[in-house]
Amino acid sequence: MTVLNRLAPFAAVATLSALGACGANAGGDTTCGDYVAASGSERTAIIKSFLESKGEDPSNGAILLTKGSALAYCKTAGSNSDPISNVDG
Repeated sequence: MTVLNRLAPFAAVATLSALGACGANAGGDTTCGDYVAASGSERTAIIKSFLESKGEDPSNGAILLTKGSALAYCKTAGSNSDPISNVDG
């Protein structure tokens, strides 16, 4: 067994822990603080989950637009503890 094979389970746990910490699985419940700190791909997963929880089948355009709206909300009117679902009003 190579060193990489031995480390693979640890890498998977670290990745899942990081996603959980940033709120990637929280969808619309993700706080602005976690959303702003998330990477681009994590933000995409957050927004996709948020839109799907509203019963939508989001297109790439809808995801892109909502990502921008959530970021603008979080950097202006939202506080670090506000959920990104507030972007809907």
